[in-house]
Amino acid sequence: MPPLVLIAEDEVPLRDLLAELLVMEGYRVRCAVDGQEALELFAREVPDVVVSNITMPRMDGITLIHRLRDDGHDVPVVLVSADEVTVDLPGVVLIAKPFDLDDIASAVERGIARPSE
Repeated sequence: MPPLVLIAEDEVPLRDLLAELLVMEGYRVRCAVDGQEALELFAREVPDVVVSNITMPRMDGITLIHRLRDDGHDVPVVLVSADEVTVDLPGVVLIAKPFDLDDIASAVERGIARPSE
């Protein structure tokens, strides 16, 4: 079965673009509108990688990562943000918006290939 990527992104066009890219790359994809919905989807099926925006309603991407880590999940996370931020969390890659789609695909591929900790 292909690896599963969970996308948490509140901007519909960007969420759809990321989903289309990752499906074309051969991944299964689930989409959430924010961190809260991402947690709900995560509880149903643990993804191999999470791609998340930082700034979202209800629950932002940083809070999502902390919740996942607090629950013992070390799933790789690709964070995207238009804001200038620094993130120093294990297993997290930050990609600035606007980004090249190849950068997202490469970061997801690296996350999938990452050895279990």
